[in-house]
Amino acid sequence: MQFPISMMTAIVSCSEQAGTAEPRRHRAISVTRRQFLIAGLTTAAATCVSVRADAVTLTAMTLADYQSALTRLSPHYEAALVDIGAEWCAFCETIDNEILPDPGVRRAMERIPLIKVDVTRMDQYSHELLRYLHADGPPTLFVVHLASGREYRDTRSVRAFRASDLIRRLRPFR
Repeated sequence: MQFPISMMTAIVSCSEQAGTAEPRRHRAISVTRRQFLIAGLTTAAATCVSVRADAVTLTAMTLADYQSALTRLSPHYEAALVDIGAEWCAFCETIDNEILPDPGVRRAMERIPLIKVDVTRMDQYSHELLRYLHADGPPTLFVVHLASGREYRDTRSVRAFRASDLIRRLRPFR
């Protein structure tokens, strides 16, 4: 399950407010407020992450979505895995159901968010995004430096690959 980029904004803005201190005389109330805030943040954070509870997944369908994902993730992470896929792509289903859930891949991605680029529609926005990413189409995966938007060298996988191939490509980013 993936969540829109706007969900990240809500969590970040809520977490920024969490640092406010309550006066000492209202200690009993502030404990209740603190517990309430923690419960709310925990719930919000749980709905933000994908099936992989240890990393964030954002979806991009346009170039603007993709650039927004880079901007939102860059303060928190150095690199992200970009997964270009489509509903009609047979191997993309294998990536989603077998490769990404693989325990070794999950460990390798503990500190690496996932940007899922959905080109199912193959409309003008999909073509623009594929051109920008220098990709012919799905399935394509690579690691991108979030601050610069540049693809890391030797991280691209195109067409079929194994979980061990992805783990090897992610090793430098652990």
